[in-house]
Amino acid sequence: MFRIIFFFIKIFIMQKSDLKSIRDLLKQDDESLLEIKEEKEKEKVNYSYFGEATSYLQSKNQTPIKVNIYGDFSDFEKATAYFMLKKAGVFFQEAIDKNFDIGWFWDPRITISKTVPKIRERSKKVRLINFFLKDTSKDFVAKTVEEHFGYTFKVDPNTYQGYCIAKHNGNGTKSCFFLKCPINADEIFHDHCYQKIINFSSPTERDVLFEIRVPIFRNIIPFVFFKRRSKGLRFTSKNRSMTISKALDYLSAEECESIISYCQKVGLEYGELDILRCDESGKIYIIDVNNTPWWPPNNLGDIDRNIALNLMWNAFLEGFLPQKFANYHIPDANIDDFVPENKPRGPKKVFCYNEIKFVSTKPYSFNYVELLKEYHKSLPKIVPKLNTSKPPPTPPKGKDDKNKNDKNDKNEKNQPRSLISNFLSTITPFSI
Repeated sequence: MFRIIFFFIKIFIMQKSDLKSIRDLLKQDDESLLEIKEEKEKEKVNYSYFGEATSYLQSKNQTPIKVNIYGDFSDFEKATAYFMLKKAGVFFQEAIDKNFDIGWFWDPRITISKTVPKIRERSKKVRLINFFLKDTSKDFVAKTVEEHFGYTFKVDPNTYQGYCIAKHNGNGTKSCFFLKCPINADEIFHDHCYQKIINFSSPTERDVLFEIRVPIFRNIIPFVFFKRRSKGLRFTSKNRSMTISKALDYLSAEECESIISYCQKVGLEYGELDILRCDESGKIYIIDVNNTPWWPPNNLGDIDRNIALNLMWNAFLEGFLPQKFANYHIPDANIDDFVPENKPRGPKKVFCYNEIKFVSTKPYSFNYVELLKEYHKSLPKIVPKLNTSKPPPTPPKGKDDKNKNDKNDKNEKNQPRSLISNFLSTITPFSI
């Protein structure tokens, strides 16, 4: 009888847990997070797709470059930067108890306070990438794009005529939907940015939209990802195809220069931009600024993953640690270092880093040293805390006397006894 009851209880619990997992799936705002989660967990324990068992840099047996991470380290472990550093054999951690070559200010939501004593002291010890990034919200991007390029994608939903896209201001939320305007003031979501629809497509592929993903390393664009995506999945991370391409294949030199100077204005030293080219006007639109991009990109094969990380690593060195580039960069012959396990592969892909990258020819206007000086001048002085600790409690009355008596007794016991003392000890006390 008890076994039957236990059996039905077990089935009920299993059904309840299955329902919970289904509900959790339904609550996911971003369907790509499911795929990302699975791939991240696989990659945390298995780096086989990184290529040879002993990488080029590991075979050189050099002292690892040290990178300090300040911010959300658990989020960093899902990021492109994490896998780039991991592949290159870099030593990185949160604590600042080592001599680091450079630091990284990891702030996905732009919410970390820069005024707390900990970060103030940290900024004096190590240079922090993206420390002076201003914002990445959609509203901020729309405003700064208009200031820099002279045109914008933002619309006023109260007055705009036609369909627009409403996107959440947060970084990587993927919360967006189509909307017919105009709408009433009370229907506006104030945490969303309302944008005009920008179609970047090909006349030969009517159901496909394009997107350019541009990695930035200070004044360097190492390459671009060119994405092809179904129209019905334009707001997801699901790509039909994704290729590594030379920046000048899809952007002009003037556009690349303008993109880099825009990043300098908003303080983005490292990140990835999503760019669309409008079919009607031919203008480029920076629609998203991502300072903490996640890895891996959807529908990018193992071979291209290795190539992308190696090209990014070279750009990271050249942009932030140029003095180490000669000894630590990946030569062109090793850019494609993928060796499959028990699977044959075709000829290696040839990527020449110096030929595929774009480097700005204009003076780099983002002066980290001067900004750091201004940052520390603007902060209020830290007032040392007064010693408000209470004095030690006074011992109870008579306690000290007792202790003294105990000490005296001990001292007397340790002293040799005189003849008079021996004599007195033999007298029996009596009362008068």
